[in-house]
Amino acid sequence: MRVSRLLLVTLRDVPAEAEITSHQLLLRAGYIRRVGSGIYAYLPLMWRVLQKITAVVREEMNRAGAQETLLPQLHPAELWQKSGRWQGYTAGEGIMFHLEDRQGRELGLGPTHEEVITSLAGELLRSYRRLPVNLYQIQTKFRDEIRPRFGLMRGREFIMKDAYSFHASEADLRETYGVMDQAYRRIFERCGLDAVPVDADSGAIGGAASQEFMVTADAGEDLILISDDGQYAANQEKAVSIPSTASPLPDGPEESIPTPGLGSIESLCDAKGWDPSQVVKVLLLVATLDDETLQPLLVSLRGDQELNPTKVVNAVSRTLNKGVLDCRPITPEDNNRQQIGPLPFGSIGPDLSDDVLQGAKTWEPTFLRLADETASELGGFICGSNKPDLHRFNTSWTAIGQKPTSLDLRNAVSIGFAVQDSDGIYQGFDADFCRATAAAILGDANALNIVGLTAAERFTAVQTGQVDLLHRNTTWTQSRDSDVGMDFGPTTYFDGQQLMARVGDGFSSGSGVADIDGAVVCTNAGTTTEK
Repeated sequence: MRVSRLLLVTLRDVPAEAEITSHQLLLRAGYIRRVGSGIYAYLPLMWRVLQKITAVVREEMNRAGAQETLLPQLHPAELWQKSGRWQGYTAGEGIMFHLEDRQGRELGLGPTHEEVITSLAGELLRSYRRLPVNLYQIQTKFRDEIRPRFGLMRGREFIMKDAYSFHASEADLRETYGVMDQAYRRIFERCGLDAVPVDADSGAIGGAASQEFMVTADAGEDLILISDDGQYAANQEKAVSIPSTASPLPDGPEESIPTPGLGSIESLCDAKGWDPSQVVKVLLLVATLDDETLQPLLVSLRGDQELNPTKVVNAVSRTLNKGVLDCRPITPEDNNRQQIGPLPFGSIGPDLSDDVLQGAKTWEPTFLRLADETASELGGFICGSNKPDLHRFNTSWTAIGQKPTSLDLRNAVSIGFAVQDSDGIYQGFDADFCRATAAAILGDANALNIVGLTAAERFTAVQTGQVDLLHRNTTWTQSRDSDVGMDFGPTTYFDGQQLMARVGDGFSSGSGVADIDGAVVCTNAGTTTEK
């Protein structure tokens, strides 16, 4: 075709909805045009690109022994109800577009095709002699994204290759899985993409194991963790890591310690000189199950760890053998809605009685109690006393009458600044900087003793000569530069402080300090942020 006949309409200015470079260029170059939120038309140049990519995918799938098919986009609800996923896809994650026909029959636009292909396989594969069978299709999929963004990267309608295989044995399944793994690697290589295979959570798709191929990008929305030797990689929803060693508590009897106004781990540890790894924090959540039951959860986690919502949902689903449609934190407003007494937020312990749930309008009357292994493996710890402004010091699981099951409920973390590995050796940015300093001054990177310090200990340790160098353990402020009587060296880590504010109150990302004059700001008492 002559270029003069090509439907090519370019744009001089970047459209307002285009946030990332790829989206901007595709729109400006006339490859795509937005029809609605998350819905795009593929114009002639884009369609030529898609045909070339499709050809690569088709060649490699055929080479791997898969057979191409084309499945319906409109699915009867009965197939999804039979698999138990209809409620989760329509009311839970809510990613399936669903509708009723003129006879009142429920239908869904396929976000994936396990139900359809399994139903067909049950009718067509009458003997194990016909196995293995590997079927694939290249077809438009539909997902009702809550917030479509980034152009084609997160849309409501998109083209996907999906494959489904059936086997007579697990060994045969593993063999086909390996063949498909290599096919995918060839596809990404031929397309010029440096893809990283990572372990991932199966999510609503289900299954015992899942692997994703990810391409790193500035606009990426997932976080992957890769071991130093490159032998392990997983996204954060699935990743596991070895936790740092908890700081032990000194021997002594259990005490009740007043903690007025210290409702967060940070404020509690700053005020009392405790290390977050010595504290068991308790999070209250409520899970909506696929039978519409509202199940309160009490989750215990070590104070220096972050909860992984996906792992919690999976743990609840496995424990109760039910699907989880939603899981959210319990708030003080829930007390009024459920007509129960006030909960001691900020001072909740792992042994909070089920009695606090009695009389709840719609919740189950007992907590499902879960504990991350970082908390359940602590011998002695600090936790809330279930009374406002009061904590227990040097208590134990035996003392509070609990025996939690160890689960993996936390976010895996990369080494970051400084944590101890399984051998007790400090690793990370801070530790490396200390070793570099020892190598520069003493000629030996290992001629040092690394000491972990709490916020309350840090200045005293330098002033008394316990340590010679304090690295990245404090912010450099004008008052500290003069008051604590020590020299601050060059800044090695820059960190900003931001405040969250409602857009409806007139704030934006461009607002500055002058814009909050007269506003009420929440922060932790006694910190430099307050000053």
